[in-house]
Amino acid sequence: MPSHVEQTLLNIALNLSANLTSEQQYQNLVEGISQVFPCDAAALFILDEQGFLTPVAVKGVSNSVLGRRFFPSAHPRLLQIMQTKTPVRFDADCSLPDPFDGVMLTTQQTIDVHDCLGCSLYVEGQLVGVLTMDALTVGAFDDLDAVTVDTFAALTAATLRNIAQFKALKAQNRKHRSVTQTLIQQARTQQGEMVGFSPQIEKLKNNIATVAQSDFAVLIWGETGTGKELVAHNLHAQSHRADKPMIYVNCAALPEGLAESELFGHIKGAFTGANSHRSGKFELADGGTIFLDEIGELPLILQAKLLRVIQQGELQRVGSDQHLTVNVRIIAATNRQLDIEVEHGRFRADLYHRLNV
Repeated sequence: MPSHVEQTLLNIALNLSANLTSEQQYQNLVEGISQVFPCDAAALFILDEQGFLTPVAVKGVSNSVLGRRFFPSAHPRLLQIMQTKTPVRFDADCSLPDPFDGVMLTTQQTIDVHDCLGCSLYVEGQLVGVLTMDALTVGAFDDLDAVTVDTFAALTAATLRNIAQFKALKAQNRKHRSVTQTLIQQARTQQGEMVGFSPQIEKLKNNIATVAQSDFAVLIWGETGTGKELVAHNLHAQSHRADKPMIYVNCAALPEGLAESELFGHIKGAFTGANSHRSGKFELADGGTIFLDEIGELPLILQAKLLRVIQQGELQRVGSDQHLTVNVRIIAATNRQLDIEVEHGRFRADLYHRLNV
């Protein structure tokens, strides 16, 4: 193997442990590949859960493609690469359209790609992405060493795996920290055990014990100061979810304009100040309970999104079109007469009936 190829492999391997962003690692990888192979353009795609290929780094191609998503069935070359575990060659006379025709950075504005080489990227038998190389010179890939191509494809796949694992660990760490902070805050304000032996208290305790073991939503009504939160804590403590978090949300105190993000989370870039992905309260409560205090104050648009979580167990972070599944028991409380709120159009009837089980 030539020395410059070995040096490039070494640099890519060192990047795996370097303190670089995922974007920098992707770009360094593509830059290194462009130095080794006789290509005028290279692109690294990641396969997402919805089956789209998303370019995360390019060389010799307009950066405008980085914001696009390629559906393989609409791009036959990409589809063929994905369906083949060995490198795929497309010669100059190939009739299949190249996804990068017209967007390569060249002084000859009308020239199309002549030769293309693509590699499917697998990690432990699972397809994770695609690497493509394009050349304006006919026969540019005729003399490539198969071992070198396979080596770079394997290293590229390993890089994608490491970055994905690192991102998953960071997301999990953020979630754990958020849960910890929430639980600490709740521990500071949590009320004590329910006391009293009157017939009314005994009836309430029996009702709590009966309802606690189910996963149905619970709506607690009562005037301010009557112990609605104490009932909610007892419901959670006696449920099979007691070893999971109970996340408290005061719907009346949700910041205007950020309420959806607080409940359902957001992705990086969803709005000004969204510098990273963030889990919402429902994700933090996954497996446990969420207590929606003052639910009567929740805006109608968020009531519709809450209804979807109850009905389908799905949510979408702000700025994302990906559906996330959560397993959360909902306990809601209010001092409003929600049936009257429904009559006046201030609360959704379907949500009210879902909560008032």
